[in-house]
Amino acid sequence: MLGRLGMSPEDEELYRTLVAHGPLTAADAARLCGTGRERTERALVSLRASGLVSARTGLGDSAGELWEPAPPALALGALLAIHQDELRSLAGEITELDGTYRESSGHRGEGGAIEILHGRDTIAHRFIQMQQGARSELLCFSKGLPVAVTGQDNPGDGIAMARGVRARLLVSKDALEAMPDTLHEGISHGMEIRVADELPTKLLVVDRRMALLPLLADPARLHDRAVIVHASGIVAALVGLFEQTWARSRPMPAEWRGEDDTAVLGLLLGGLTDEAIAQRLGASARTVQRRIKRLMDRAGATTRFQLGWYARDMGWVTAPEPGPAAVPGPAGGMGPRPADAAPAP
Repeated sequence: MLGRLGMSPEDEELYRTLVAHGPLTAADAARLCGTGRERTERALVSLRASGLVSARTGLGDSAGELWEPAPPALALGALLAIHQDELRSLAGEITELDGTYRESSGHRGEGGAIEILHGRDTIAHRFIQMQQGARSELLCFSKGLPVAVTGQDNPGDGIAMARGVRARLLVSKDALEAMPDTLHEGISHGMEIRVADELPTKLLVVDRRMALLPLLADPARLHDRAVIVHASGIVAALVGLFEQTWARSRPMPAEWRGEDDTAVLGLLLGGLTDEAIAQRLGASARTVQRRIKRLMDRAGATTRFQLGWYARDMGWVTAPEPGPAAVPGPAGGMGPRPADAAPAP
């Protein structure tokens, strides 16, 4: 963590040891850190040069000399202030460099309003960079299959949401079926997801100030070219399109949000087949099977029988009471056989 202030891992470990244990000799510090005496002495010299430690007696290093840490709020606060000044200076240089980039006719359209991207790798890098650089909001259309960045290769939205960035994703029905694990992970990170019958295009809008979308309509060539739009009027129109589509869309189905676990397990313990459970929940059999598989992974179960016992032991569900026409369920539970239950073997 303190490496961001320019401290090496060895220096950080030694400083933390001194903070936790108070003034120590070099020999005692080396023993607590599990490092050699010579290496510890080098780290002490480095920390002293940064004003993070001081020797109680003189500047020479004798066997009994005690090294004590400077107060973290004072010493590290000073380093932090220095780095903040450097970051502000760097931000100014980035702004100036970006202005030069925008004025370059080789990179930009008229007036610096657009940037044309060529090739899958370039589009993927820009997509991730834009997400990671978000400060307040991400808006996204996910239409069809990913063509440049898959969920597994994209840490950008998770990094942004960890900083408190609000992320809203609209998915088409085909995308909903194609990437369930990615959507489930997004929900776990706090992403708001809704489903639209149709989406006009793929789209990413960052902080309502720039947008990324394909330049070509041909689905087979979506990864060939894309455009980043900076013109405020066009971005505002794209935000309006997103908001209108969001208002007309519907929430994620309960089984995709993870709210239907109890219902799936209860019906499974009651002896229903996957098809019957799907009919009860208004979902597809494939969705139910995927849901059960996810529950098995969560429980560390290799069979549905194990899942049933684990679910009851952990209090996920209450097992149904045996009735006069009780039959063994596929997960080992007992319950009255519903009309749509699988026939007894």
